[in-house]
Amino acid sequence: MADQATLTTMNSPAANGSQARGASPGDRASTAAEKQPSASTMVSNVAGFGESLLTLGELQARLTAKEFVQNFQAAKHASALGLAGFLIAVATVPIVLLGIAELLVSELAMKRGYALLSVGGAAILIAGVSVAFAGSWLRRKRLGFPLSGEELTRNLNWVRTVLRHSGRFPRGR
Repeated sequence: MADQATLTTMNSPAANGSQARGASPGDRASTAAEKQPSASTMVSNVAGFGESLLTLGELQARLTAKEFVQNFQAAKHASALGLAGFLIAVATVPIVLLGIAELLVSELAMKRGYALLSVGGAAILIAGVSVAFAGSWLRRKRLGFPLSGEELTRNLNWVRTVLRHSGRFPRGR
């Protein structure tokens, strides 16, 4: 694609004045032909651009994988602790809750239904506080993909810039 500024200057009075100073129309045509890319140059540029895109994709995948490993390392201790606590809680909750309710019935002379409901409510409250604590603990960890997200934005901006300016000649020539 020819640059519009190049075409405008070729038809301008200044260009016609250069013809009067001794430049022949053939010289102008050869200069314009030198500025037009050949088919092999265009294929080479497209191949180079494709290779750059593949390299960017590979580097983006490597960065994302590295950040995934870092996220896993940061979250594995909290996750393991949470899982162990969950398994212990699930295994012992029925026994402990029934034991507490029976103590309330025998020692405080509560009715069985009230004792079971109060123990169940307290257990739900404790579970909610535990989940909230674990959630706040995980929120403080730096999880996510900030580096690969930033790099992806830079790569996409580069691709846009290359595509926007492809086929244009530098103004200094």
